[in-house]
Amino acid sequence: MKKIALALALILGLGVAISAAQDAGKKAEKSGEKETAATTYVKAPSMKYHKDLEQHRIAMAKFVSQHTVSVEIDYDREDVAGTPGIPGIPGMGGPDMSDPFFRYDIGPFSGLVVGPNHILISDRCLGDFAEDGPSDAVEAITVTLPNGERWPARVVGRHQQIDLALLELDCVINETCPTLTVFKFPAKRVELKHGEGVIVVGRGQNPLGTLVNDGIVSALERENGNAFQLDARIGNSTLGAPVVNLVGQLVGMVTMHNHATFGQASGVSYAAYIDEVKEAYDAMKDGKFIPRPPAPFMGVGAQKKWPDKPGLEIGNVVQGSGAEKAGIRTGDVILKVDGKDMNELEDLLKVISERKVGDTLKVTILRGEKESEVEVTLGARP
Repeated sequence: MKKIALALALILGLGVAISAAQDAGKKAEKSGEKETAATTYVKAPSMKYHKDLEQHRIAMAKFVSQHTVSVEIDYDREDVAGTPGIPGIPGMGGPDMSDPFFRYDIGPFSGLVVGPNHILISDRCLGDFAEDGPSDAVEAITVTLPNGERWPARVVGRHQQIDLALLELDCVINETCPTLTVFKFPAKRVELKHGEGVIVVGRGQNPLGTLVNDGIVSALERENGNAFQLDARIGNSTLGAPVVNLVGQLVGMVTMHNHATFGQASGVSYAAYIDEVKEAYDAMKDGKFIPRPPAPFMGVGAQKKWPDKPGLEIGNVVQGSGAEKAGIRTGDVILKVDGKDMNELEDLLKVISERKVGDTLKVTILRGEKESEVEVTLGARP
């Protein structure tokens, strides 16, 4: 009997507990309280889209590589001096300046096929400017075509303003010239957007190999509006390579590489807009050799003075410059140039870059507590 009584007590107790729980649940519902949601797990996204993108990139590289060539330039080499900005490390011997990683004149470089026997390359590969060809140091130029054929080439035009040169294969069109796949220029500039994806396709140390670097457009309207900036890694071999967008349109050519990082696979590079490339090509086809114009130079070093208002404080003034001749001194603060507020150093650089040597700027300066306006005549950059 005791066991039966104990069992009945347990059953009654369990019933009371369940009833109490149900009552509590009903009260919670009435009071607006919600029960804790069950844990859920999100399925990892499929790799299908990544693989589709990968296959598209491979197909795009194969398409563009039909129009790219490898360009070898034989130089009368001289001893290599130390590169500015890369000092030796005490006790470590410093970098070996004969190492190709640090050489400015070691290719092979990339070229773009733009005519039946015409190849565009970066002018920077040819050394000092000459009005009838490359620098005296260049002894020979050899172009390796995508099919492996090697052809001698000569320089028939140079356009240093956007860093391009035109090579012509040593052959006769429709007689001895090989068949080349020409990359057709678009009718006008292809509009680009910040963050837009681009692909650079060039040639590597193996002239039949293909170098593919993808990146994004990181800035527009560089180099006086002639170029855009991209974050694809660029070295010697991809200098002169075509740049395409993700649908295969030719949008530019890798040119105007920063000397300070040239040959070091810098992550910041410039490409000339394709309409500028086309304009330069048309001029060079006519045998024109266009030198780089002298860069305008004011002759000051400056930095932002205040965080919340315009003003660039002069840190140094170059002797003999237009700024010194105008009476500008170290410690002066530039407030305006030609009526424009100078909020950042880039504002001053932009105003100067839009002028030419011999132009005059009206500069408002603050010296102590006194404002004054001076006229600065721009000279040529040393």
